Amino acid sequence: MKILWDANNITHIARHGITPELAEKIVEAGWCGMYSGQYHDRYIMEATIDGRDYKLVCDIARDGTIYPVTAYPIRKRTSHGRPK
Repeated sequence: MKILWDANNITHIARHGITPELAEKIVEAGWCGMYSGQYHDRYIMEATIDGRDYKLVCDIARDGTIYPVTAYPIRKRTSHGRPK
C-alpha cells in the first residue's frame, strides 16, 4: 500500500492534530466507505486508535495509491446531537 504525502495534505491534517504516522494507522486499521463528490469519488476510512475514533477522507488512484485529503478525530455526540 502506497500513501502519497505532500506539503498540502501534511499541513491540512496537522490543523486537525493528525500526523502522517497516525493517518497511516487509520488507513491500516480502518473501515472504508465511498461517496461520490462533485469532482470525483472520495473514500472515507474510520478507525479507533488508542481508544479514540478517527475519520480519514482520501482519494484512491487506480494503481491503489492513497492520497489523504483530510483526517480528524470524531467527536462523540450526546443524545441532543451536540459534541461532548
